[in-house]
Amino acid sequence: MTVYADTPRWPRHGTLWGHLISDASLAELHERAARAGLPPRAFDLDHYDWPLGAREQLEAVGVRFVADGELTRILIASGLRIRLRDRPDARARRSAEHAAALGLEVVPRDLIHGMIGHVDPLPGAESAAPGAFRLTQDRPGGPPRVESHDEQGRRAALALLQMLDSLARGRGEEGFVGQVLEDGTSA
Repeated sequence: MTVYADTPRWPRHGTLWGHLISDASLAELHERAARAGLPPRAFDLDHYDWPLGAREQLEAVGVRFVADGELTRILIASGLRIRLRDRPDARARRSAEHAAALGLEVVPRDLIHGMIGHVDPLPGAESAAPGAFRLTQDRPGGPPRVESHDEQGRRAALALLQMLDSLARGRGEEGFVGQVLEDGTSA
């Protein structure tokens, strides 16, 4: 089993980003990403996004660097790839599984219970429905990060966090840790 990375070339947040994949195992990918110091939230269904500044750490943990086309071929051959057109359905399945595990009856557009992975970004104000929000809770009882374009979204995020905290405590956890994206149409 080997972990591979391509050359960062996608601009975002003031740096360039690349992809990190495994040829055989998501568990191996998570372990190697952690050893390289990548945050668990950098995982996106079948790969990690990694910033240009992390190259030395990736090299230090034995990541093999390849060209973009080769990285794609390796990911396809691994059986781990989630095609772009299949990503919305994969996110919906993950959200439904995490909601069911928590006992949440209404499934948000995108939900992660735990630290591994991230939900889609909040749509821009011009395309977001009223009440849309993105909520991140990285530790129980810690300060939540709420992104919204209106007060309705902020209130909806905090109300959902209260419910998620209660459900998580009912499962023996200290509180909810995870992320939620709600587009304002199903909240």
